[in-house]
Amino acid sequence: MYNRYLVLLSLWPLLLCSELKAQYSLSSKATLRDGNVNVFELSKGGTRYGNAIWMDRTKSGKRIKAKYFASGNTFQKFMSWKGNKNIVLVSSGAYSSGYSNNSIPIGICVDNGEIVNRAIDQKMDGLVIVEAVGGVRVSDVEKGNLYLGSLGKRVNPIKDKIMLLNWGRQESATIFQTHLLAYDNKLRTYSNGNSKRASRGMLALVTDKDNNVMHILFEIDREVSLYSAAKDVLSTLTKRKLDVVGIMNLDRGAYDIMEAYNDDNRAMSFLNGSVPVSSATNLLVYYYE
Repeated sequence: MYNRYLVLLSLWPLLLCSELKAQYSLSSKATLRDGNVNVFELSKGGTRYGNAIWMDRTKSGKRIKAKYFASGNTFQKFMSWKGNKNIVLVSSGAYSSGYSNNSIPIGICVDNGEIVNRAIDQKMDGLVIVEAVGGVRVSDVEKGNLYLGSLGKRVNPIKDKIMLLNWGRQESATIFQTHLLAYDNKLRTYSNGNSKRASRGMLALVTDKDNNVMHILFEIDREVSLYSAAKDVLSTLTKRKLDVVGIMNLDRGAYDIMEAYNDDNRAMSFLNGSVPVSSATNLLVYYYE
């Protein structure tokens, strides 16, 4: 027993070091939009991994809003809607069925009240709702407990699909599916999964101890496995005492679209994806009112 204790004691510094390395260090790059948007550089072990954009929706008085363009001439729709809006960032979102501008997202999808795809993809457990007022919610399809306030009830997206689609149409909401990498503070991807190394994009919805809601977009431009990136992002958030509602995967395959803008509405060069926004088949947009 004594020898086993000595072995564990000798391993403790290694275990502690491994735990510390499981999270990113944050270095401030920019403070924008009256202090409600903060950009950080991510590093680990002295190596740069990418950037994170922290958007405080509650403290901003909900001036930070989201909009999602799901299908059909996405770039033209975005440009028509954009006008003089104060855009914070644009990013590719859900997985697409093809590579043309008319491709539709994989999985159930409603675009601003218009039903685009009625088929639920049961390989993707994340259901994201972008409300007409600019809020974002995430739900676990498998748990089937999505609360719809205007209906005053919880629905199962699989069993109550028609109800969900009708609700989306009536509320002019946008609904799409993606993979949940973490949910309710628990990791949902595993080390024995896909080991492919690639750049990653993730959207985290979190709350702090005062119940302030923050949306955080992580842009990992170093090639890593999905499990490694998800684990490090979750650890980065939980170590800062944030309650992680969900972490969603964003498509970074053929659609590595990412642009973020400073207070002069100019694109920041260190936050550019490899694919132009004009090639988008779907687009997640955050803006400031």
